[in-house]
Amino acid sequence: MNIQNITALASQLQSLGFDNLGSLVLKRICFKPDNFYLNHKIAKDKELLEFRFYFERQRKSDAYMLLYYDITLQQKDVFEELMIAGINIADLEKQMTTISWMSAFNLDERKKLDPNDKTTWEVEAKVETVVESLASLEQDEKGKAVAAALKVKFWLGTPYHEIFGSIPAVKNKSDISQRFYFSENSSGITVDEAYRFLQNKWLEKQLQLKKKQADSNSESEIDETNGTTGSGLLKKRRINPSLKGKRNKANQD
Repeated sequence: MNIQNITALASQLQSLGFDNLGSLVLKRICFKPDNFYLNHKIAKDKELLEFRFYFERQRKSDAYMLLYYDITLQQKDVFEELMIAGINIADLEKQMTTISWMSAFNLDERKKLDPNDKTTWEVEAKVETVVESLASLEQDEKGKAVAAALKVKFWLGTPYHEIFGSIPAVKNKSDISQRFYFSENSSGITVDEAYRFLQNKWLEKQLQLKKKQADSNSESEIDETNGTTGSGLLKKRRINPSLKGKRNKANQD
């Protein structure tokens, strides 16, 4: 195992503002994949930054390199909606909190089943209710992001994939994302620099939306004015031919 390579990667991450990620890098490299991702979250000024680092093994040196990372700034809580598709989001989250999901997804666990004793199947009934609610949320455009976030929060790390496969990644439309690349001669973008960049990108997005709304309102006002003016001209055009006909008849007489 190339401990020097792992130590160098851990030092690189630390210089960027990511502490104590060396052991997570080690856990992935020991399987010797061709490439892998490492996910990490940081709370920043009441906002959540999500990082996804991409590492790739170099063929010549057999060492791993950090090629880039994706960062997402969550500007809006996906759980802020009270009701979606008839589902109370706060109640659903509470229901999911009361269930031991690691145990629920343990398909090898055996216990006595008595149809007349509700306690022997009460947990499974709760699981079914939650799954049905999540399925209803996924039929709604906003609900998809909420359902995905709840799955990640409660099911990540469980044997979920044995039943459903991977948890679908649904991007919240209000999130701001960016990818930062690394090269051999660059030190890379730090956490604080990336955060400031995304804040500026979010501000730019808000200004563009305001400008778009202002332009849209201006166009509506112009359309209303043209509509009124157009109807007046149309009336004149409808009246003029008859007047002209009467004048011609008078001249002939």
